[in-house]
Amino acid sequence: MVAVDPLEALDKAKVKGVLFNNTREQRARFKEGTLLSFQDGKGEAIKASAFMVEPSSPIVLYFPAEFDNNSTIELLARGINGCGFSFIAFEYKEFGLSDGIFLFKNLLVDADFFVSSILSWKEEHAKHGPIVIMGRSLGSIPAIDQAVKIQDKILCLVLESAFSSTKVFLERSGVDSSLIPEGPIFNNKLKMSDLKRPVLFIHSPRDDIQSLPELEWLVMESRSKATQLQIAPSGTRVELANQVGPLYMDILKQYVNLRRGIRPPRKKRRK
Repeated sequence: MVAVDPLEALDKAKVKGVLFNNTREQRARFKEGTLLSFQDGKGEAIKASAFMVEPSSPIVLYFPAEFDNNSTIELLARGINGCGFSFIAFEYKEFGLSDGIFLFKNLLVDADFFVSSILSWKEEHAKHGPIVIMGRSLGSIPAIDQAVKIQDKILCLVLESAFSSTKVFLERSGVDSSLIPEGPIFNNKLKMSDLKRPVLFIHSPRDDIQSLPELEWLVMESRSKATQLQIAPSGTRVELANQVGPLYMDILKQYVNLRRGIRPPRKKRRK
């Protein structure tokens, strides 16, 4: 009997249609930023939207959420640029700007190619800043996977609205449970236990997909004593993505800079 790949079982129009309901139409190219394009072995272009600052600044490699659009990504890019960091967003196939059709079975393969291409591009263009991997919601899957694979090359991992169980994530996102294969799918929790680099978790206390007690199971797997869980004052994960503000960016900036050995300036005491 031939075993069925659980990832192939997810590659149905009904599953993708529910997850990417708000991004069915391919997103338009950003007005600002640079579109990077890398040809993979299948002749398809894996693309990325880059918002660069100084060559020596940290570079945040971002894996978007299933609900991300131009507005949410630009909001995050502007905030991260304001921290003095560069920002490069991975473009999903079909629901982003990359060529081809989005397939769960190819998600991690595409992420491998994207990150290796960016690392080569970084060297060729004399971008000397350290790497930060970041993922939001669905993007936490490739973000965790890549952070484990290249942990000797990154400062830290940042996860917004992450989740421990892929099955729970899909069910609560509205995917029919009969379409979800049994058993482990992406193993976020298991992979986290192999990651020694620090992790910053940003999460809403009212997240309707993954509760804080459930997220704590993922946080506890982190091997680093520098790992932090920051509670964001917002509603759902979509609302959190639309409300990225100064407090959010201050937390992210301080966390990344501490990994670089840069401490925030001491506040003067009031008389």
